Amino acid sequence: MPEVNEAAILERAKKLAKQDGWGWEPEFKMPLPKYSTIVPQPVLLDEEARQKYLSRAREELADECGG
Repeated sequence: MPEVNEAAILERAKKLAKQDGWGWEPEFKMPLPKYSTIVPQPVLLDEEARQKYLSRAREELADECGG
């Protein structure tokens, strides 16, 4: 049973956003070789969308914990 705390809520919200094809925060990676194909980054969420995912994560975790 997952523990309902801010870290668990944030982790779940990021997971939900990623499943839906959204980026939570920019990812910084090493530069690609010159002739490699570029994989597009997901569109980043604005603050309002982040709050919706956090709310959804809170609800899911509360349901899983039976409360």
